Amino acid sequence: MIPQLVERIHTDPSFSALPLDSVRTAVLTADPLDLVLHFEQVWTAWDTSVLFPTFPPSARRNLAAQGQFGIFAPPAGDQAWDHLGYSFALENSRAVQILKRVVREYRSGEALGIPSRETLRWLDVTEALLFGAENPFAAWLSTAPASSDGESARRRAYWRLFGLDLAFGADDNRPPVFDRATAANTGFVGLFEELLFELWQAITNLKNFSGVNASDDDRIFRLTEALMYMLRARRKGEGEGSLLAREELAAATVLGWVDLTFSFDSPVILDTAAQSTSAAGRLTNLGAKVGLAAHSKSTALFEMAESMSKVMRVIESGVIVDPTLSYILYRDQPVGPTTVYGTQARRVITEWSAATGKDLKARARAVTTAPVRKLVGAS
Repeated sequence: MIPQLVERIHTDPSFSALPLDSVRTAVLTADPLDLVLHFEQVWTAWDTSVLFPTFPPSARRNLAAQGQFGIFAPPAGDQAWDHLGYSFALENSRAVQILKRVVREYRSGEALGIPSRETLRWLDVTEALLFGAENPFAAWLSTAPASSDGESARRRAYWRLFGLDLAFGADDNRPPVFDRATAANTGFVGLFEELLFELWQAITNLKNFSGVNASDDDRIFRLTEALMYMLRARRKGEGEGSLLAREELAAATVLGWVDLTFSFDSPVILDTAAQSTSAAGRLTNLGAKVGLAAHSKSTALFEMAESMSKVMRVIESGVIVDPTLSYILYRDQPVGPTTVYGTQARRVITEWSAATGKDLKARARAVTTAPVRKLVGAS
């Protein structure tokens, strides 16, 4: 949600002359309530078109439109937030826990120095979005990021959709405590890594004009289809993809705030002297200031997040309906009007390998897939 808001402001003709860092700073120093209201706008834009298309405008919707960012609401039906895979990648850097310590240090003393006005506002927003302060909406409070333990709520969502937990425990290194659903996609990693292997074979064969072409469009389609049904099984509900949607938006808001904070030398980075040339470098420097080390693979996690979101959205969308469309996930240049995601897939392959230590460019053991079974007589 946060990166998309920055993009909508920056590309608006009325604000296009503003430097990107100025737009970023404006969002980072916004009133917390305005960002919470925009969260509701983003949810409503999708919610009213998918779940409740016939419901009349509510007081919540009317109130949300009064916020500072009301004119930047996404179009109706637009799912204007990142996939849960984006949040999972970024949260594994341990950035949320590091920011929690930054807030604690600033609120309890002067160990990090005297914050500027911009950092004071950033603290207000961070407490509201990440840790629940000044949050007026009970519906928001019910699903994290602003619950009393938003991290546990996100861990539950990661477990359900990917069968994965974060790579670390609680802030004090105790084992994490959260409800692990019995219905969880524990087979996700095997299928996903097999797909990345096949996509790499296809990518490397795009310029192969004389040797054996090892790309397998049918295999890519079957793996994509299997992943699509696996992910959709956790999304099912009365509305299309209604389960986990609000949890996903809440997680994307928290981790989008993290992403924005570290995307440039923002006020809090300057005030804590944590400047660097990369997001991961800034996180590492800030973690050292508060005594909590960032994940050693933070560079790969930050580099992968945006591309991971796009690749996962393509997989889940069902746009690859047969092997002739498998190229969508590995070509860099479009074939006709169809958007392709080869660049993003290449980035995910590279950074997933770096983050996990697995060589996805060499097959370990093939994963078996089978055609999706349907009930007899089902249409």
